[in-house]
Amino acid sequence: MHLTSQTDYSLRLLMLLGMVAPKKMTISQVANILQLKKNHLTKIVHHLSKHEILNTSRGKTGGISLSEVAHDKTIAELIRISEPNFSLVECLDRQQCSCEFSGYCELTGLFTSARSAFFDVLSDKTLGDILNNKKKTSPLLSKRIISENL
Repeated sequence: MHLTSQTDYSLRLLMLLGMVAPKKMTISQVANILQLKKNHLTKIVHHLSKHEILNTSRGKTGGISLSEVAHDKTIAELIRISEPNFSLVECLDRQQCSCEFSGYCELTGLFTSARSAFFDVLSDKTLGDILNNKKKTSPLLSKRIISENL
């Protein structure tokens, strides 16, 4: 299993915003701190704001910040918002399956159970739980945040 870069970057963005909360950040600041491309980050911010995970505002005092509901979202929920597809193998997506073994293979059940176990583990922690331990920050990340005057 492999998470897309969109999911990886989404989680990094949410953790960074949680670290500097209640301050707002601009997309440029986030891109500089996390060393991400601004265009890609803009799409992620738009997607997360559509799902009410982020608050966004324009103008001189604008920026992005975590919404109140973001803290209560489990990591599993956040990943499901960012990941387009969790069919580990073709047979888990019955509409797209062309496997000759479909319907006669025990691997389908095993992969379904594995996917369920993955999400069960990630359902035990919320973003708020992860953010409660702000002390675990790399020195490099701290230096980048300070250089952005946050």
